[in-house]
Amino acid sequence: MPIPTPNDNESKEQFIDRCMIDETMLAEYDEDQRLAICIAQIEEDRAIGDIDFTPTEAMIDNAQQGLEWREEFGRGGTDVGVGTANAIIDKKITADRTKRMFSYLSRHEVDKDAEGFNSGEDGFPSAGRISWQLWGGDEAFTWSADKVKEIKEMEENKLENTPQELRRSPETEVRTITIENLEFRAEEDNNVVVGYGSVFNSMSNDLGGFREVIAPTAFEGRLEDDVRFLFNHDPNMLLARSTNGTLKMSVDEVGLRYQAVIPDTSTGRDVLTLLRNNTLNQNSFAFVVEDDSWEVKDGMNIRTINKVSMLADISLVSYPAYSEAKTVALRSMEEWKKTEEEKVMKENLEKEKEERSKEELDLTKRSLAELRLSIINKK
Repeated sequence: MPIPTPNDNESKEQFIDRCMIDETMLAEYDEDQRLAICIAQIEEDRAIGDIDFTPTEAMIDNAQQGLEWREEFGRGGTDVGVGTANAIIDKKITADRTKRMFSYLSRHEVDKDAEGFNSGEDGFPSAGRISWQLWGGDEAFTWSADKVKEIKEMEENKLENTPQELRRSPETEVRTITIENLEFRAEEDNNVVVGYGSVFNSMSNDLGGFREVIAPTAFEGRLEDDVRFLFNHDPNMLLARSTNGTLKMSVDEVGLRYQAVIPDTSTGRDVLTLLRNNTLNQNSFAFVVEDDSWEVKDGMNIRTINKVSMLADISLVSYPAYSEAKTVALRSMEEWKKTEEEKVMKENLEKEKEERSKEELDLTKRSLAELRLSIINKK
């Protein structure tokens, strides 16, 4: 289920109330995270609302033509296409509809090469041409491409300017490791902790139907991100930050290495005490996957995280967060399984096709042989 989005004429307070008790939000996030995400959804909706989605007159003419052709010829388009044509005519295009328009027109541009698409060809207007008009035609293709670019730029700008604590999207995952060889040292009256937020090529525990490995390439391009060093992923328990130099990150043969200056605050002093007596001995890092791959080894599904697109934070934690692996990673696993099943099905179909071809060839050869024998006998 997707994260809720504001409805038309819904106040900020009404949306937040609805968003906070949404089933998906309750299942995936704690109260503070839900509130941050709900507020971010409102801000995003307002930002997208600044884009003018008024269709051009040419798009309206194309949509009307598509409806008239569909009525006249009884072909072309679906209910979705008809709905889009009416939305264009009524000038009620949304950001979501615009994205769907661009997606549809991109996929169906090849229909232009079919017979009957252009005036003067046999079968004009073809079903493909009628559908094309319903979605706004050539003008809508150009228009939607420009609007999608605007939406993308606005979303990227919003992400760059959003505080890190509000950037925990539904795609964010968290992984935990036990800290080994944790190093403490004093530098210019500062307490410095050195450890690893992630370890490469180390097999995780069972995360609920799969195990996981972090590849050495996972954090390429991420060391310059604005990353926080937190306690229990709580933005209110900030210990260090990469942008002010109190958190430094690097990658070596072991993994993602960090060096954090622990502040002389109540949280900082408590954390240092817990670290020194080994009460606190686990690290987590929050991230969004850009590229992963799957395989089966010894009967177990293995996921390799090849690259992350965002490193949100590194955190000292009281408890591991394996449960937060499920939503995103399991979806990725299901997609991989589906792809593998389709691949096997395709291979089986190809084999069946080859076998049928061989059988038909054998049958043809036997028929020819029988025909020759019959001719010889008649002689």
